Amino acid sequence: MNQKTYWARSISKKSTYESCFIALKRQPFKLCMKKLIYFVFALTVTGCNNNEEPALETAAETAPKFIKSAHYFSSAWPVTFWQEFEEDDVSSELKQIKKDGFNTIVLVVPWRGFEIGFENEQTESNPILYERLTFVLKAIVEHNLKFILRLGFPHYHMPEAKTYALEQCIGMYTNEKTQNHWIDYLEKVSQSIKPFQESSAGILVTWEDFWCPHSLFPKWSEEKRLEMAQAMGYEKWLQQQNQNMVKVLLQQSDIRFDQIKVPLPADFSYVLYLDFIDQMFEQKVLKPAQSIFPNAAMEIRVDKLPIKQKEQYTWIGHDLHLEESNLRGTYWAPFWGAENKGELISAEQALKNFNYLLKTVSDNGNNINHLVEQFNFYDNTVHYPNNANIKPEEIDDFLLGAAPLLKKYSRGFGVWAYRDYHDSAILNGSFEMGTEGWHIDGLAEIQTQQQDQSLLMQAGSSITQRFLADKRFKLLVKYQNITLCVMANQKAVIEVKVDGVVLKEWQIEPEQNCTQISAEPFKLRVPLLFSIQAQSEVLIDEIKLFGFTQMLGLYDAEGNPAQNLDAYRKLNGLFK
Repeated sequence: MNQKTYWARSISKKSTYESCFIALKRQPFKLCMKKLIYFVFALTVTGCNNNEEPALETAAETAPKFIKSAHYFSSAWPVTFWQEFEEDDVSSELKQIKKDGFNTIVLVVPWRGFEIGFENEQTESNPILYERLTFVLKAIVEHNLKFILRLGFPHYHMPEAKTYALEQCIGMYTNEKTQNHWIDYLEKVSQSIKPFQESSAGILVTWEDFWCPHSLFPKWSEEKRLEMAQAMGYEKWLQQQNQNMVKVLLQQSDIRFDQIKVPLPADFSYVLYLDFIDQMFEQKVLKPAQSIFPNAAMEIRVDKLPIKQKEQYTWIGHDLHLEESNLRGTYWAPFWGAENKGELISAEQALKNFNYLLKTVSDNGNNINHLVEQFNFYDNTVHYPNNANIKPEEIDDFLLGAAPLLKKYSRGFGVWAYRDYHDSAILNGSFEMGTEGWHIDGLAEIQTQQQDQSLLMQAGSSITQRFLADKRFKLLVKYQNITLCVMANQKAVIEVKVDGVVLKEWQIEPEQNCTQISAEPFKLRVPLLFSIQAQSEVLIDEIKLFGFTQMLGLYDAEGNPAQNLDAYRKLNGLFK
């Protein structure tokens, strides 16, 4: 959910509050120009959309009448879930989720990691991860739950994939090989879920996973912005639009299309670029997904771009896919529509903001076929400490007050962090994928008990991972200390090292052990070697190394009930 908070930083004063929620509702951003910039010029251009394809058939009959969903990450986090979850825990965790009133599980399925070898014309599947996907889906069906897959998640600790998130993102808009990789991945996931298709409540792809045209390209140098505009075909697209409007927005009478760059966010022409990116996402990401998954739809972008003139802001929205017959995804957090100066807002104000959002994304209730699958009533995203939140003592009031709005304007809702999670930098920290990601010196081997794998280390043995720390942690530069947790079977002494230097000699006890070490050795922008050496025999079941904990308020990271669980159970109980 990280990228959403970037785009939701809003400037909302009483005089401009209503304009924050202005949406061009009935005509989606497709092959037509919007009624834009009326606040700048006395021009109105009405677009056309003559080549719209008929809606694909959906699998809506498999979804619950009203969806109450939870993203499932077990005791891990999204980036490492598929490596780390312990199969022995899945059944009991799903049972508890159902007991808490949820009826649908959302699974985030990384593209990079499930597929590896992106340097080749065709990628290879990681059989272990596809097997684990099958395992979880089977368990979901056995517990009489439904599932939704979010496909394309780009964040994953998997070096042998031979690519990285930004390369994948750029390639989706510019490179045929990457686009073919996307289709191959979709087809492989489709084959994996075929036996469980009757339990599918939907498939989602989201702009958040292909974020680079929004958050990166406009910040690059003029040379690189020119290069990306040419590579994406932006200049060709502009030539197909209403030329009077293009000239006005570019502020050029004679346009040299071969010199068109990705615009800066402050440029008038940026509204054209947003339209272009919305269309490219649909062509390159959504349509291929719908060709393979008939029930696929988009998690739409509900945030808006503020255009400032003097002291007034006008907010430009994205394509809300209001014509979509499949189940769309949406999201909400208290920062939406707030000033975001670190304020705490009342439940009354939060409900007012939420009401505006729901009316906007449903076209005043004309298309309520969307799921607020990230209903994040609390937000502690590390990148944006000034984001607004609801007063803690009023969160429960907000949750119960949201029920009639959700009933009226949506098909359901869900939580991202059913259980709080740590941003652990360790690859395969629970050894469920054997020793993958680890270099071993001395005598150490995998032990299997029931469905759980651990690493038995003899005295003098060590395990090491090499990684770029600033790529593994959420926001390393902000951390003073990093927490290290080790789950062990007995008392033992271990040494914790970075690049061969001992940071801590540590006596650990049976079960969970946590300690803090300095973050400074991790802040060099070069690959480092993180090591644990056993001074006596020990069986290690799990290692976590983290600086940030994503919180919501249902369960803490250890699985204990948190402050808002009872209210959320009551909210779930209001929907049958």
